[in-house]
Amino acid sequence: MFILASSSPRRIQILKTIIEDFVVVKPTFDETLISKKSKNYAMEESLNKALSVKSLAKPQDFILSCDTIIIFNNEIIGKPKDRNDAFLTLKKLSNNTHYVISGYTILHEDKIINREIKSQITFSELDDDFINYYIDNYEVMDKAGSYAIQDEVIFKRIKKMEGSYLNIMGLPLEDIKEQLKLLNALSNFI
Repeated sequence: MFILASSSPRRIQILKTIIEDFVVVKPTFDETLISKKSKNYAMEESLNKALSVKSLAKPQDFILSCDTIIIFNNEIIGKPKDRNDAFLTLKKLSNNTHYVISGYTILHEDKIINREIKSQITFSELDDDFINYYIDNYEVMDKAGSYAIQDEVIFKRIKKMEGSYLNIMGLPLEDIKEQLKLLNALSNFI
């Protein structure tokens, strides 16, 4: 059995492109237990999410978890606390470059794969009217950095992008696929 330790609709959607049949289990790990100053925050978060559902799995099952964060000026930016926080975050990212980092974990038998994938985005100017329109008309509250790359209006405001688009969406599928191939697992689920 393949278990996705996430209830994120985006991660579910992305994973379905390579694995048809999997079980979704919401992790029970308390994110506040990891320091926001941790150098490997996303990897630690994903590992703890995966371990939090391991007791529900059989040893031969595959568990995949992921955590995505935004780094701007060496500061971790997670999901906004409220509308004002979302506004201030987008204002910070306006006309600046930031990193999108996803840490993911695959648990299988005695193997632990824990990796980090980094992408880079530079936004053009996001003026106050645009930011207010975006927050009022799109779901931003459950997204690190207060935006979703797949929203066309925000995608059009990208000046430069380097790295994996799927990573920016929240699941670095290209790298995950390679690791599953190394485990000789991909053919079991496709």
